[in-house]
Amino acid sequence: MFRKISLFKTLIVVLLICFTAKIFAGYKLQNTFLQRGNSKTFLNLIAYNLVLHDEFSVATGIPSVDYEPLYPMLMSAAYKITGNDWIALTFIQALLHLLTSLLVFFLTKRIWNEIAGFIAALYHAFYPYLFTYSLSIYDTTMFVFLLVSLVFLTIRTNFKISHLAGIGICLGLGLLTRGTTLTFIPPVLMYVAYIAYKNGGFIKMIKQPALIILVMFLTLSPWLMRNYNYTKRIAISTHGPFGLWQGNNSYTEHYLSNNISLDEIYRLKPPPDIYAKYPMQQRMPEDAVLVADAYKEEARNWITENPETFIRLAFIKAQKLWTWNRNPFSSNPVYGSNEGRSTTYLISYLPLLLTLPFGLFLLVKGKWEYAVLIILILFSFTAAHMIAMGFTRARIPIDFLLMICFGIAVSWVLKKVFFEKFKR
Repeated sequence: MFRKISLFKTLIVVLLICFTAKIFAGYKLQNTFLQRGNSKTFLNLIAYNLVLHDEFSVATGIPSVDYEPLYPMLMSAAYKITGNDWIALTFIQALLHLLTSLLVFFLTKRIWNEIAGFIAALYHAFYPYLFTYSLSIYDTTMFVFLLVSLVFLTIRTNFKISHLAGIGICLGLGLLTRGTTLTFIPPVLMYVAYIAYKNGGFIKMIKQPALIILVMFLTLSPWLMRNYNYTKRIAISTHGPFGLWQGNNSYTEHYLSNNISLDEIYRLKPPPDIYAKYPMQQRMPEDAVLVADAYKEEARNWITENPETFIRLAFIKAQKLWTWNRNPFSSNPVYGSNEGRSTTYLISYLPLLLTLPFGLFLLVKGKWEYAVLIILILFSFTAAHMIAMGFTRARIPIDFLLMICFGIAVSWVLKKVFFEKFKR
């Protein structure tokens, strides 16, 4: 049955229909474009200032070192094409989502087979959160595209220089989009080192990861130099310590346990002492790094003084990251109630979670190196969020790895149930 159908051509047709549906949905929702996603954060203001004043800043004349630059730059490019409206950004993100689904197809086909690739790609294309994020002001669509590209370049049995350079570029661009790209670096370098040693010995094991690191830093260098000129520090952004503090203070356990967003902590009346002293506002770069240091020190002191609570919180964060119960609760019911969102999340995510162990088991039996890379990425990503803060929305960018395992598991079942039946 499957041999008579061109799965790739079918996938292309489905993805084009999906792409068209997104553009239509964007058109229907265009009046709410600036109220959806992260539009109310400073990212949109940065994009406006890039368009109007050619400066990366939230407030004119105050250069920002607080945020990763790549997504605001994409937004500004879209705004320059069509003005400050929905069409160009929606088109670009819909295209990125389509291309990511294609990459998931080719990646899973390489790992397992074409049927698994087809299933994983379809799941990615219609996954509710990834579908809707591409219609809003979110960096997730770009981030997932870079992560899938990274894994696509990494999962192979031999590396050319172009592959290694591509891995370095993806890591660099990923870091310029979200700092959590750091969690991919150790697993990727370990995998590349192993394959290099297997194919060429110790010298190759040193040279190939070193080339990746070199290209990554070359990709980062313009932004690092820019920030160093402002702050005399090597840093991509300064908002990380604030998130670390949100995930490690005397309020965190209560908020996590009750599915309340950690953003609500700094909105308390009166606010916590450190936030009262250093509220979220625009600062000159040299002041921004000092405030980041203060939040980092506050979090470090709390962890030192409360080691048992920190360890208990780590397990709560891991559970929150992977649970089938969506969290945190949303305070904005305009685009769906918490009950509706939770149901959508449960239906779309639970099949991935349930088939993950079986898919990994099959992969370990068939191509254990690939399985180890995926397991290391999942472990590294989880460990980082056990330190900072764990919510389901933070895990969504790596759900494509679960979709790959889902495709492997379902294709194995289809083969056993249908193909062997046809043979008899």
